Amino acid sequence: MAQHDTGERASTGDALTRRRLIQAGGAATAVGVAGCMGGNDGGDGSNDGDGSDGSDGSDGGDGSDGGGVDELDYWNIHNGDPFRDPINTIVSNFQEESGTTVNTRYIDNDAIEEQISSAVASDTLPNVGLLAIQTIQRLGADGTLAPDSTTSVIEDIGEDDFRDGPLQFMSTGEGGYYGVPADAWVQGLWYRKSAFEDAGLDEPVTWDAILEAAETFHDPDNDTYGIGFGTQIDAYARQCFTQFARSNGALVLDADANVVFDSDAMIETLEFYQELGQYTPGSVTFDDTRNLYGNEQEHMFLYSSYLLPDLLSDKGEEMVSDTGLAPATENTRRSTYGQVLGHVIFDAGDGGLSASENLVNHIMTGDSYVSWVHTNPGGTMPVRQSTAESEAYRDNDIISAWGETIDQISSALGNMERFDVVEGTLLPEFGQISSQSLVSEAVNRVVIEGDDPETVATEQAEKMRNAIS
Repeated sequence: MAQHDTGERASTGDALTRRRLIQAGGAATAVGVAGCMGGNDGGDGSNDGDGSDGSDGSDGGDGSDGGGVDELDYWNIHNGDPFRDPINTIVSNFQEESGTTVNTRYIDNDAIEEQISSAVASDTLPNVGLLAIQTIQRLGADGTLAPDSTTSVIEDIGEDDFRDGPLQFMSTGEGGYYGVPADAWVQGLWYRKSAFEDAGLDEPVTWDAILEAAETFHDPDNDTYGIGFGTQIDAYARQCFTQFARSNGALVLDADANVVFDSDAMIETLEFYQELGQYTPGSVTFDDTRNLYGNEQEHMFLYSSYLLPDLLSDKGEEMVSDTGLAPATENTRRSTYGQVLGHVIFDAGDGGLSASENLVNHIMTGDSYVSWVHTNPGGTMPVRQSTAESEAYRDNDIISAWGETIDQISSALGNMERFDVVEGTLLPEFGQISSQSLVSEAVNRVVIEGDDPETVATEQAEKMRNAIS
C-alpha cells in the first residue's frame, strides 16, 4: 500500500495499549492527498478481454490512430512500485498500435504542483497527465487544460457509464469536464460482523448505531476499544471527520467560500465526535487503527478501501469474510469521503490533442483499463460501472476474496463528498485551511484535549477566516 506515513509502525502481532499508542502516535503524522490510507489520493492485470462484459475498446476506440504527432509526454502521479510495470505495459501497447512514442514520467503528488508551475513558465507542459482532483480543478480554472478534448473522450466512452461522484468532481460547471475520471478510493467504517451479530447490534451506518457499538465494545482495561478513527493533527483525522460532518450537512466553507465552521450543524458534529471520541484508543495513526483491528482490539474503524489487499495479506481470507463495510455514514443525510484521480489533456499548443485523446481513450477502455484498476485493488477502484461489473475485473484474487464488498465500494462512489468541493465547484481557499491543519486541529481539541465544542468551532472558524483573508 502506498502511503505518506512518516511515523513509527506498531507491530501487527503485538497487543497495543492505549499508553503505547499515544506515545507512538504523538510522533507520527500522516500527510498528503491520500492521508490514511492511500497513495496519491492513489495486483495483477489478468483478464480475458473478450468484450462480452462491455469493457472492450469498441465503445471508445482503440487508440490506434496516432493523431498526427509522433511523440507525447505523459506525467503520472501513480508513482509507486505496484503501478509502474502495468502502466508501462499499457502505454507500450498504445505505442505499438498507434506508432506514437509516449514519454512517461512518474512524479510524486507532493511535487506535481511545482513541476507543473515550472513547465508553464518554460512552456514545456506535457500532453497528458494523471492528477488528483484538486490539481485538476485548479488547472482547469486557470485555463491550462483542454476540457473539450477530455469531454470528447468521456462522450466517446459513454458518459452514463461513469459513476456520478467521480464525474461531478471533474465538472467544469458548464456541462463539460476538465478531466476523465481514472480511478478512486473511498473511506468507510469497517467492522467485525461476528462481533456485531453476537452483540445484537445494527450495522454501524447511523450516528446512533455507531455510538451504541462503540459503547458496547469499549473495554480499555482489557486493551479493547470501541472505535478507531483519526484524532491526531493530520490528514487522516480530517478525512475521517469529513464523513461525519457532511452526514450532518456541515461545511467548512459555503459555496461562496465563506467560513461556516461555526455553524450549528458543525457544532453538533463536534459534540457528537467528542462523545464518540471517548471510545477511541487515543492519539493514533492510521496504521495503529488497522493493527488494532487485526489484533481484535477494535471491532470497527474508519479506513479507506486501500484496506483490501492489506487485510487479506496480513490476516487471510477468514478475517476478510468476517469484515463488513458501512460505506456511508448517515445522520441528517448520507455521505462518503473519497478521492479521485483523473486524466487531463493539456492545451500544449503542439497539435497533439487528437493523439492525447487517443492515449486517454486507450487507457480507459478494454484490457488496458482492467489492467489499470488491477494495479492496486481497493486503491484504484474502477470509475466505469461496466468495468466494475465485468468478469474480467472480478478475475483477481484480492477482488474475488472481498466478494460483495466490492459492490458496496463501487456504489459508494456516488456518495463521495469533500470539504473542498461544494455544489460541484472546487474552493481553492480550502487549501489554505487544510495546509494549516485547522480541521484536524479542531478534532484533536475536542477528542484529545477535551475542549468545549462550541468554543472550538468559534475559535477554529476565526483561524480559518484569517487563513484565507
